[in-house]
Amino acid sequence: MALWFPYWSLQKSLWKFETDFRRSARYYEVVQRGRFLWWVGGLFVLFVLFGCGTTADDKATSSAGGATSSASGGSGGMGGATSTTGTGGTIGPSGPDAVIVTSGATDKILLRGTVLTPGAAIVGEVLVDGEFIVCVAPSCASEPAAATATVVETNGIIMPGMIDAHNHVLFNVFDESDWSPSKAYGNHNQWTNEPRYDAVVDAKQYLNGESGSPINLNCELNKYGELKALVAGTTAMVGSANPGNKICYRTLTRTIDQTANGLCGTVPPQSCTDNVQANTLFPNSTSADKVCSNFVTGKTRAYLIHLGEGVDASALAEFDKLNTVTDPDGCLYSDRTVVVHGTAFGATEFDIMAQHGMGLVWSPRSNVFLYGSGTDLSQTTDVPAVRTRGIEVALAPDWSLGGSKNLLEELRFADRVDDEMWGDSMDAATLVGMVTDAPARLLAVNDVIGTLEVGKRADIVVLGGDVTLPYRSVVAATPREIRLAMIDGVALYGDDQLQPLHSGTCEAVDICGRAKFLCVAVAAGAAKDKLSQSYDEIVSTLQTALSEYDGLGLSQWSFAPLAPLVECGGP
Repeated sequence: MALWFPYWSLQKSLWKFETDFRRSARYYEVVQRGRFLWWVGGLFVLFVLFGCGTTADDKATSSAGGATSSASGGSGGMGGATSTTGTGGTIGPSGPDAVIVTSGATDKILLRGTVLTPGAAIVGEVLVDGEFIVCVAPSCASEPAAATATVVETNGIIMPGMIDAHNHVLFNVFDESDWSPSKAYGNHNQWTNEPRYDAVVDAKQYLNGESGSPINLNCELNKYGELKALVAGTTAMVGSANPGNKICYRTLTRTIDQTANGLCGTVPPQSCTDNVQANTLFPNSTSADKVCSNFVTGKTRAYLIHLGEGVDASALAEFDKLNTVTDPDGCLYSDRTVVVHGTAFGATEFDIMAQHGMGLVWSPRSNVFLYGSGTDLSQTTDVPAVRTRGIEVALAPDWSLGGSKNLLEELRFADRVDDEMWGDSMDAATLVGMVTDAPARLLAVNDVIGTLEVGKRADIVVLGGDVTLPYRSVVAATPREIRLAMIDGVALYGDDQLQPLHSGTCEAVDICGRAKFLCVAVAAGAAKDKLSQSYDEIVSTLQTALSEYDGLGLSQWSFAPLAPLVECGGP
């Protein structure tokens, strides 16, 4: 260990070239405005909710089954919201808990509730047989698997597992207490030079076994980041973990940008085809030409690139540079290319993106905190201008160091930006689509995940809320409201009374005062793959390593304790 100290010091000067783009933002509390007019509006909405049913903007629940507010136990709506898409207060009591009404096979599960299908919300059922969805309908009783299935009355909302199209998962052991911007920046090359941010990078690289570090916890770092996503209803993530393609990257949330994505086999994960390619730094000509070659061969079906992150001319210039970095010019202006951020872009760039069928990943929270001092909501990508041109948009949290802690937080922040900056231009169903079917299409995995349809893999989330306003309930939800999260038909997380849905070993966790189960350990695979680690072991290992790193005195700042799995009472 003593010999390692001087080596570590020499390496620190090289870490400014860290291969991840990392960004941050001060933690921002979304608060409700208390104008007197809202009292009047609240009374009006209560009348509408309980007298007239679901509003049109929430995609009214289908008449099949006829959902009523009593199904959610009188949840109290959305805190007197006056807008079908605004934050409208926090979600009220979710009513009756989900309950297992028939105990059957754990590999055949029938969920009853308000189902978010591709076209509308219906009152119905979703039947899972093994890894796949075999029925989505008002009733699945006629399906052979239904006869022996475990039946769950969810008393809630059944939706596709959410997909995070952009995250830096290894940094999610940190939060804003570890680093916050000192000012508003113009582009992504400025804030990465701050000494305290550089110290965070040092700590991350130490934990991740980089630059001569004596420890290697990249499995634990990735798993913890995946857990932060899973407990908030995210079942797939582009996390940019490195080194790539480790088996331990798929024991929890589906690691969609790795060969261990689970799309070709069950746990323990097999090595699967990986058609998603991501660049967290602008590529050189050789790398860019290779992407174009991969487009031709079909090896890359989706290419994500950080581009135009910032608000100045330097960030804007990256769009033209993307055109000329390849030989021949322009091959990355493709319908397989997805721009991550595009904050600096305007009409000219959006027109070109639309012409070539390019997509966009939007991360408003980190945009605002880095380029708007945490308060200027205008300092984010002009999403209405993007959508007007027919460009597909996915919503993603970026990372918990400064973006949102999870996709549910990012949904609420995006809703606030839309309400206050763009006059409530996006309804709740549109926002929910940005974390389900839209990212599935952008990542070219919409044939297997992203919607609740027969034949797709059973990545399913159940949450509590007002079933007459299902989309609004999703936008308003927190991890506490997530009643069940399944990946490949396996129940990995949920309310404690649903633990019998998992046939293996699970752990008890408390999420904002609600007892939950969390199934992390997998009794298979080689010891080096760390599949058998429990949640407690992962947390303990990371906590100890952070404390030991602080004790080395390599930085004037300390990074223990570990950032919490969730933050209760947040925006």
